[in-house]
Amino acid sequence: MLAIFHQIMGSVLVVAGIVVLPLPIPLGLLMLVIGLALLAPYIIPVQNLVRSLRRKNTKLNNQLVRWREKFPPVIQKTIDRTHP
Repeated sequence: MLAIFHQIMGSVLVVAGIVVLPLPIPLGLLMLVIGLALLAPYIIPVQNLVRSLRRKNTKLNNQLVRWREKFPPVIQKTIDRTHP
């Protein structure tokens, strides 16, 4: 049941983030990141997208590895599964 909730909320956040992205406030980017983090443990194409983003941006990858222990288990699982 929690997986279904994460997928629904992740999808809503990604769609809303795309809609809000052109606004000057970076709220859309934040919504996209949270939505992708919720979707990545369950959807393989999203895992591949996050993995490629981490591979291209080593600074982002290092920050995720450093802060891994402070995130909830769902995000920790995402960080582990998307390690480049």
